[in-house]
Amino acid sequence: MLAHLGDGPYVFGMLGALYLLGWLFDDPYLRRADLVITLNLVIVMLVVTLIKYAVRRRRPQPPGEFVAFRYDAYSFPSGHAARMASLALGAAFFFPAFGWLGVGLALGVALARVAVGVHYLSDILIGLAVGLVVTWSDIRILAYLLTLPTS
Repeated sequence: MLAHLGDGPYVFGMLGALYLLGWLFDDPYLRRADLVITLNLVIVMLVVTLIKYAVRRRRPQPPGEFVAFRYDAYSFPSGHAARMASLALGAAFFFPAFGWLGVGLALGVALARVAVGVHYLSDILIGLAVGLVVTWSDIRILAYLLTLPTS
């Protein structure tokens, strides 16, 4: 189950639920943070997809009983690791109290992907790095844009 925690439907479903909570409780900070994290995740996944199709590294073994989408035959870099690293850093930026929980989940999901045999260790290490670098860059760009004069 841990290896699937980083699946796109779970991650984006959770972000959708979080946005709804922000709407229900009239919390503009929560909604804004959720939108930034979601947009960043989309950018991370675009970068991961470009790398996957440029490198085209096959998975270490056929998934067997482990469910993998047919379109994602390539393992490098791990999209799950990138997605979870991005989510962890985004959550830590907007909600610092959740930082260590996010780090633990990201590492757990990444290592579980190796344990079930759908990734090499290098896949998850680079996936984690891609998620962190892209997210950190996006946060820095956003911080810069928010400090620009409006006139």
